[in-house]
Parts: sequence; structure tokens; C-alpha cells
Amino acid sequence: MFSFSVLASGSSGNAVLVWADDVRLLIDAGISARRLDRSLQQHGVNPDQLTAVVVTHEHRDHVHGLRVFARRHAVPIWATGGTWTELGDLSTEVGSERCFTLTAGKVVYFGGVAAEPVAVSHDAREPVMFCFHHGGKKLVLATDLGFVGDRLRGAIADADAYILESNHDVGMLRAGTYPWHLKRRILGDKGHLSNEAAGETLAEVIGNRTTRVVLAHLSEENNAPEVAKTAVRAILMQEGLEHLPIEVAPRHESTPLYAVG
Repeated sequence: MFSFSVLASGSSGNAVLVWADDVRLLIDAGISARRLDRSLQQHGVNPDQLTAVVVTHEHRDHVHGLRVFARRHAVPIWATGGTWTELGDLSTEVGSERCFTLTAGKVVYFGGVAAEPVAVSHDAREPVMFCFHHGGKKLVLATDLGFVGDRLRGAIADADAYILESNHDVGMLRAGTYPWHLKRRILGDKGHLSNEAAGETLAEVIGNRTTRVVLAHLSEENNAPEVAKTAVRAILMQEGLEHLPIEVAPRHESTPLYAVG
């Protein structure tokens, strides 16, 4: 079995469960520890039996519950060196023997799961996204992307399943109430992907084996699930890819466990 669930998604908090046989990985802990516990248990996962917590970067919506969760559960934690720097004294607090460092481009093996961290353009210290490989299947988890260049497209191409950022509708963002400096950050090369950019990326990278797309990290003010799905689907239809099921990860609920492949 190789499956995943998006436990939470959006600027209010992000977390993903990746499950393959006896390996259970929690990617990010951007919601409260209590909610993380509840969400994991709903999927039949004992938080104390997680293989590891893996952190993509240090922004609050990805680490909000990490400190409390790490105190409650003696689970190994993995992050890049830059992320560890931004997390301050967390490694001292939980014990350095539980803290491990990721390097972009260097695959880490958790049992039968190969986790490939890939550097991304985002306004964090050393952010990464992940390609997970198990049993010949590939899952891509890619959010908090300022843009997708050739290197990143090559890394995420031809996956069985995608969790991909579709953060904002450009028109809604430009007309919205955010201050201009925040709009400029979101629209910039170290910000977030728009719906159109997500659709264009998918049209370039999905392959014959791709069976599922989950749009994630939607802005609450500058997007809506149907707006995102419509924009992405329109671009995919132009490429003859309208057959692909497209889901949107809820902000405050977990998705079902989706099979990879």
C-alpha cells in the first residue's frame, strides 16, 4: 500500500500523511498538535508510531504545531540545515539525537520509501519540496513555489499522483484587500503559484501513469475551490487531459487516504 492524505492545507496550516506499508511520514506540522493527533488517529495512525516528521520549511503555517507535537511524541524530525537554523532551539529542546538534516538533491530512505528533497524558490531559509518513491510509484508534494523552472519540472515529471500548490487567482489577488507589499510577495518568484501557473505546470509534467491531482495551499481570500478547479481543468482540457480527476484539499479537514497509482 502506498497512499497519502492531506490533513490540512492553506495559509492557516499544512500537514500531509504519507503511508507506505509500515512507513508513516508526517510532512509538516502546521496545525495544532491536538488536531494533528486527531487527524492521524482518524486514519488509524498512532502518532507515537510515526516513522518521522519531515519539515519543508520554517514558515508558521508549516510548523505551528511542531514544537508541542515533538514534545508529546518521540519521533525523529528531519529538516534542512537552513530550516533548523530558523527553528531556533527546537533541536536542543527535543534532543539532538532525534534531529536529522536534509540536503536538497540527496535522497533519504525511510524503510522502503525514498524521499527526494528538491530545492524550491520561496522566501524561506532553505525550503524544499518532495518526491516520494515506493514500489515503482511516485508521489509529488510541491507547495510554496515562487515559480517552476526547468530543473523542478524535470524532478516532478511523470508522477503517479500530485499534491500541487494552486494558491491564488491573480485577478482576485490584485483586486483584494491585501497590502501591495504582500501582493507583490505572493506574485513574485519567491511567492506562491497561481491557478494558471499550476495548470500550466501540470500540463507539462503529468504523464501516462498520472492518476490523481490534488490542488493544495489555496488562499482563503484570493481563491476558491471551484475557481481553482475550473482554471486548472480548462488548461488541462486544452492539452486533452480532461480525464484526470482533480481534487482540492480542504482547509480544515483531512482528505481520504488516496492510493498512489
